[in-house]
Formats: sequence, structure tokens, C-alpha cells
Amino acid sequence: MTQVQWSGVMPALATPFTQDGNVDEGQLVALIDLLLSEGVSGFVVGGSTGEYYSMSVAERVKLFEKVFQHVSGRGTLIAGVSSTNHAETLELTKTAKRIGFDGCMVLPPVYCLPTPTEIVKVFEEIAAIGLPIMVYNNPARVGLALSPALTTQISNIPNVVAYKESARDLYAVSELYYATRDRIAHFAGLEPYGSALLSRGAKGIVSTISNVCAREVVNYYNAFQNGDLGALSRNQQVIDEMYHLLGRAGFSNFAFVKGAMAALGRPGGVTRAPHIAVDQAHIEKIGKDIEGIYARAGIQRS
Repeated sequence: MTQVQWSGVMPALATPFTQDGNVDEGQLVALIDLLLSEGVSGFVVGGSTGEYYSMSVAERVKLFEKVFQHVSGRGTLIAGVSSTNHAETLELTKTAKRIGFDGCMVLPPVYCLPTPTEIVKVFEEIAAIGLPIMVYNNPARVGLALSPALTTQISNIPNVVAYKESARDLYAVSELYYATRDRIAHFAGLEPYGSALLSRGAKGIVSTISNVCAREVVNYYNAFQNGDLGALSRNQQVIDEMYHLLGRAGFSNFAFVKGAMAALGRPGGVTRAPHIAVDQAHIEKIGKDIEGIYARAGIQRS
């Protein structure tokens, strides 16, 4: 069993795009530097928040290469390699290994509703490439949930070393954690559930909202580690209310993330189709709403 020391807050890195749809490399490196300055421990590159589904394989490879070149030696790098095409997932995994990534993050096959036997076979084939794998459970996006029993089986595959949880069933999650936390590193995928999963043995958080408020998510993680309940509560409120705002803003999740980044002057670019970018009027409103979140939580936004 491969052991890894991955821990802390790792943003699911947004991919900044220009208005004409290209990757904005200037904003990309600026975002990476900003997030590292705010205390993150690494990045998941080209995941859902990175809008991988809107990118060609060639674009994803170029993104991996650019991020590795800029980050190498400064944090953990995990490549998002999921695709509706299994051959593409294998190709991207081989490429991420060649480039030098520390690992890859993989959803079970999307859309096709595979059987448990098929899911296990897919992870065995990816694991055979030799790059450490973070299994990603996200029932809302995949259309099926990895059960504790199935994930326990997958965790016994050599090179499966970590697990990102974006389901909301704490009963099932705790069952899985207690069965596998001695051999794989667990990460919360929904920040509002962070402390609930950290208390069950999670090693960190793979975070979408860190693109907007990384310092608060890092402070949240550190407050849990240090037993600072006051700081934990304040930063929990910021995280929770960010998600409340996301839910009522009326935009797709990743368009909201980039709109919120724009509202705070953070480098994020715009979204690609099928998403519709947040217009300026709503960006300004989101900015005011975020000011209110920080005020209610009693935190000075940096």
C-alpha cells in the first residue's frame, strides 16, 4: 500500500479563461501565487472547478504542464484526469505521471452508470499506471454514489491512496472512514462538512470555495488542528454563508465562483460555455453580499 503525506487545504484550482475562450496563463500563475501566499498546501488541477469538461485533452495537458512548471516544489500537485472517455482518463493519467504530478484525482465513470464490478476494473486499470490515486465520490455529478463497501474494496487496490468525499450522508461517511482511514488519506470535498470529517480522521479539504476565500478555509483547518473553537466557528460561518450565497445567487456553481473572485479582485477570468459569466451588476451585488458575510462572522477580510 502506497502511503502519502498529503494534508491541509488544497484548492480545486479554477482555470481562468479569457473572453475569447483561451486559458489566461497570466491570471493562472497570479492565482496560484495568491493561493500559496494564503497558506494552501497544494492544488487539484483540472478538476470540476477547473471546468475540465469544457477542455480538450491537449488543453488539459498544457494546463498540467503550466501549473507544474510554476508550482513544482512549492506544494502537492494532483491532476484531475476524469473524462466520459475512459481512454482519455488513462492517457491523462500517464501524462500527469510523466510531467511529475504527485497524484491524480478520479471520479467513477461519469454518465454511463457502471456496475460495481466495472467501477473496480476502471480503478484497477488507472492504478496500474503507477500514479497515486485520489478516488472522488461526488454522487450529485456522477449519478451514482460509491458505497462504503465498494470504496473499501477500491481502497485495497495498490496505488489508491486517498479519497475525496462530496456526499452528505455522514452516517455512510463515518462507516467508510473507520474502515479505511488507517490506509488511505481522506479529504472533505464540501467545506461546510470540513470539521465533521476532520473529526473523523480526514487529513484535509479539497476546496472549491478556496478560490474565493482561501485564507478563511486555511484558518478553519488550522483552527481545528489547534483546538481554537472560536476561530473554527467564525471561519465555519464564512464558509457556510458563502455556500448559502452560492445557492441563492442564481448562477451555476463555477460561474458564481468566478463572479465572486471578480467581486473581490482575485484573478479568475471568466467561465466557458455551457456556463454564462456573471454580469457586472451581479458581480457588484455579490461583492456587497460577501462584505456582509464577513461582518456577520466578525472577521476582517484580508
